[in-house]
Amino acid sequence: MHNELFKFFNQGWVGSLIGLVGIILGAVGIFSYKISRSSARPSYQKSSLRLLGRDEDNLPEDVTVLFKGKRVDRLAKTTLILWNNGTEVLHGEDVVPSDPLRIAFGDGVNILSFKVLRQTKEANNFRFVKEEALPHKLMMGFSFLDPDDGIALEILHDGKERYPRIAGTMKGFPRGFEDLGRVETNRPGKARGPFNPFLRPPKLLFWAAICAGLGMVVFGLLPREIRAMLITESHRPKSNTSMTFIIMGIIYAAIPAAFLWLRRKKYPKQLEIEEVEP
Repeated sequence: MHNELFKFFNQGWVGSLIGLVGIILGAVGIFSYKISRSSARPSYQKSSLRLLGRDEDNLPEDVTVLFKGKRVDRLAKTTLILWNNGTEVLHGEDVVPSDPLRIAFGDGVNILSFKVLRQTKEANNFRFVKEEALPHKLMMGFSFLDPDDGIALEILHDGKERYPRIAGTMKGFPRGFEDLGRVETNRPGKARGPFNPFLRPPKLLFWAAICAGLGMVVFGLLPREIRAMLITESHRPKSNTSMTFIIMGIIYAAIPAAFLWLRRKKYPKQLEIEEVEP
């Protein structure tokens, strides 16, 4: 019995499988520890859609676009979703009065308009003020944010840069509102037909790559005899390449999985809006 158990664990694929499971469990443990810590976490995600000003627009010179009576040569719609991504209450009184929260584009940009698209509850008392002397900035304030409380804000501006920065100082939060990246959504593409789902967004291609990578890992974990049965004589490698299949499979699966993970929607479902575009 002892010899049979030793032979089983002495097989290469068993050791590889144990090592792979250990890596996965370690990563899950680290991630669980980080998200279990009790603290408030001011965060935001962003998206933008260029409405006017692309090179490919090719508007005739005699065509003029007006916004509230003023000529606009460039127009973009930027959506910001701000919320408390932590487990504790975020207090508006923690904002330092000498360095208030503000949504700021670069100098020369004009914020033309802004509106609240969705908010979790009115009691959060979000406030946005645009000062005439600072047309590229939008002052921001709130009373408090419970976990998952937040707001979806749409801003129309004439800046070449699509995304602003959220500046200001909050006691206990040296990084302020944390940028969690762009929002990946199902934006209709120009292409029509059966291939449109593969073009925008390319999620199906990423999932296909993940499945292919996992398939390579599984193939590498199979005993050599089974792999030999699945590969024809002409394509059969001269040496044991199980570890090569495992490593390459992990790489093939990890890269698209990381992309999908980073581009996922992290904000609460209550703030989901159709207007958000990538």
